[in-house]
Amino acid sequence: MKIGVMDSGAGGLTILNAIHQKYPGLDLVYLADDAFAPYGSKSITQLQDRLVKVGRFFERESVCAIVVACNTATVAAIDTLRASTTLPIIGVEPAVKPAFRLSKKRRVAVLATPVTAQSPRLNQLIELWKADSHVAIMSSSTLAFDIDAWPETEEKVKLTIQQLSDNMLAQNIDTLVLACTHYPLVKKLFEKALGKECEIIEPSEGVTAQLIRRLLESYPIESQHALAANQSNTGRIDLCSTKETHCMQRLTQWVDDSDAISLNRVVSL
Repeated sequence: MKIGVMDSGAGGLTILNAIHQKYPGLDLVYLADDAFAPYGSKSITQLQDRLVKVGRFFERESVCAIVVACNTATVAAIDTLRASTTLPIIGVEPAVKPAFRLSKKRRVAVLATPVTAQSPRLNQLIELWKADSHVAIMSSSTLAFDIDAWPETEEKVKLTIQQLSDNMLAQNIDTLVLACTHYPLVKKLFEKALGKECEIIEPSEGVTAQLIRRLLESYPIESQHALAANQSNTGRIDLCSTKETHCMQRLTQWVDDSDAISLNRVVSL
């Protein structure tokens, strides 16, 4: 079975790595929409129009499902994408529910892009689960884009993370929600800046579990066969970018199982 995974850049590879690690038999097509990045600076209408084009690309690729591995695209445009295709669509939402359950001091930070930070959906999730917790919604307009440009931007990324972490430590935050799929790529930098006392939550395992549920619902027989043969087969990973070929090396560096990469290509939406 072939699954489509998309993001504005390299961030969704955190989700792809989780899927491939747990279900290595699945074929994965990854689309990095570098030509339209950063998503966090785009309007809702622009993102909705773009996601429809992304859906058409994956339909041409004959995928069985699409994982929108981008918080910004999920909150801004996933309903529009679902209305434009019959394929199962799995989004990614900030993992605030487990964060509020884990936080011992009841002090939680949610770090997101500006679009996600200001979205009604994020605020709905927080209101639903926060109870008596103190919540700090924080955003960065540059961090995701700078992670895409790694390693040239390594020092800039480190500086941004240190500044954000200093702010969190000053607020006595003990649980951080990484509400952008780019951020787990540099999770170790957050761990170093925040220390062992701060739990860091990201959504890759939950998204992987939801993908499998949707596959079993939509393709019960085919999915059961594919998952039964999961450990004996190694699926292929195709990396696609909407920008020049130099972006491929940046994508490849974040793929845990680089041996599974079978194709790198530039595509047009």
